[in-house]
Parts: sequence; C-alpha cells; structure tokens
Amino acid sequence: MPWFADVTNFLLTDIVLCELSSNQRKKLKWDRLDYYWDEPYLFKICNDGVIQICVPQEEQMSILDACHSSPYGGHHGGARTASKVLSCGFYWHTLYKDAGEIVKRCDECHRDG
Repeated sequence: MPWFADVTNFLLTDIVLCELSSNQRKKLKWDRLDYYWDEPYLFKICNDGVIQICVPQEEQMSILDACHSSPYGGHHGGARTASKVLSCGFYWHTLYKDAGEIVKRCDECHRDG
C-alpha cells in the first residue's frame, strides 16, 4: 500500500476507515484539502501553491539517487537534495529525512569532505 492510500481512498469515496483514531480522522479530513486525484496520480498542493505528484515508496530512492548524484551538480547536503526533488515536481512526506539519510550513506560525499 502506498503511503498516500488513506488520502486517495477518502478523496474517491468520502469514507474514513474505521481503524483510524478520531485524531487521525480529523487530520485526514483536514489534509484532503491539500490533495487532488487525477487518474492515476495523486497530487499535493504545497503551501507555496506549487502542485507536485505524490511518489510511491518503491520509486523514492531512485529519484533521490538521481537528484543527489546528478552530473550537472550533485552531492549536495540533504536539504539541497530535497529541494532538487521538489523542484522536479515530486513529493512524499518523509522527503527531507530520506534525503538526509542518502547523504549520510554517500561514499563520494564522505571522501570529498
């Protein structure tokens, strides 16, 4: 299941799953205002008005690798790498954490200092 499955299901059916707590239900109802579904993709409208596509978990690392190791200026820190991903139009809720992790594991970044 993608990380955005609850939001997508709620947008399409207006049904909230029973196993969610009341706080999770309230958050889901509030968060749906920031998302819209255009078959087959879910998009997020960010605070600055930029619309970005929500990326499933299995595609996230390849996008991060491409942005971090790009030949036209790569191997930056986590925040810069996440910024590059966002400027490409991709979004997921753990983007900054994942970008920091990929920088920590990058051998070339550690060799260059």
